[in-house]
Amino acid sequence: MTDLTPPDATLAAYRDQVREAMKAFDAEDFAAWEADRHIPRSALTLLAGRGLFRARWADGAYLGIGRMTTLIEELFRYDSGLAIAAMGQSEIFIGALARHGSSGAHAALLEDALAGRAVGCFAATEPQGGAQLAGIRTRATAEDDGWHLRGTKRYISNIGRATHAVLLARTDKAENAADLSLFIVPLNTAGVTVDGFFDAAGVQSCDVGQLSVDAHLPADALLGSPGLGLLYASHLLQFERLAICALLLAGGESALELAAGHARGRHTDGGRVIDKQVIRHHLATARADLWNLQSRFAEILAFARREQALPPHQISALKLSAGKRVLEIIDLSMQIFGARGNTTAYPLEKLWRDCRIARVGGGTDEVLSDMVASFVDRPDRRVEQYLAEARDLDVPLPSVARGHRATALVR
Repeated sequence: MTDLTPPDATLAAYRDQVREAMKAFDAEDFAAWEADRHIPRSALTLLAGRGLFRARWADGAYLGIGRMTTLIEELFRYDSGLAIAAMGQSEIFIGALARHGSSGAHAALLEDALAGRAVGCFAATEPQGGAQLAGIRTRATAEDDGWHLRGTKRYISNIGRATHAVLLARTDKAENAADLSLFIVPLNTAGVTVDGFFDAAGVQSCDVGQLSVDAHLPADALLGSPGLGLLYASHLLQFERLAICALLLAGGESALELAAGHARGRHTDGGRVIDKQVIRHHLATARADLWNLQSRFAEILAFARREQALPPHQISALKLSAGKRVLEIIDLSMQIFGARGNTTAYPLEKLWRDCRIARVGGGTDEVLSDMVASFVDRPDRRVEQYLAEARDLDVPLPSVARGHRATALVR
């Protein structure tokens, strides 16, 4: 099994730490979680008790990013739902408190989150808004001693076993669509209700549900400054998107390894399946594409550690490309297995279902495409000047032999 995160002694030790922690669970546990449609809170508490979240954040958001992707990659190979729940706990709940917490209550809650006593989820999407966060209608009205929140959120992963939600709302003083604020909402607060759950095709061990809020919260329920919630959430989502890339690439790697192994061992028409040119070339192309995606993934991790920042457009592009190509690779693997690939005796059909949601979660393909397009649409004076000069020279000449040959565009 290829490890996605670049080799490093510290990361190798952390990977071993994750694998050692997962020995506490077995196939019966994973099957029970999927049947129950919930990740037990005790599973996240165990991961926290083994120091996995604390180690991820020990060196900060950026220097610890390799541990984050290692954690999600390894957990996904055991159970996709646990990977999703851990991603919400680490990158949204702990990440929001670590970056934007400012009170003693926030510090205490952060410690509870690192220790697994508090479990968080992200409540952003609304019934009418989909992936467009600027259309959020949940209201936060300032009161003398705090806030009153009113609204509905849906498609919230791990809401059924969480203790807190990181929630986006619009304050009563918001002046434009982007003026949102970020709140921490204890789910045992009066007026906070988990309405129910959605029966999803994939990641069935982690629930996804709906939350209704009509509740009073203390003043320190607000994280950071009012009106900057969309900025905060957008930053947190970059980490989540990178974690989803780790999940996708782990899924693609597993599927390709299974398909190649099956093609090497399966014989038909007097020879191995992998000796059929069409199969051989499909596998080679899939391997090349997966290597390229993994290389880009490693480059982004290196950039984050070096620059103490994330490149949002590049992360969006990677998630967009990986989401499409990995699903194609899993589909190819199912095809190579034939009828076997569609049975539950093999993990391919589950891999396909679990990876399909990645093209929606953390930002849909359409949202990410628009983000990348906004980068492409940036003015470039150097290119515009070159094109203007080329247009001036693009006129008919009396002799082709005397024609102007364009020079190269240089930086």
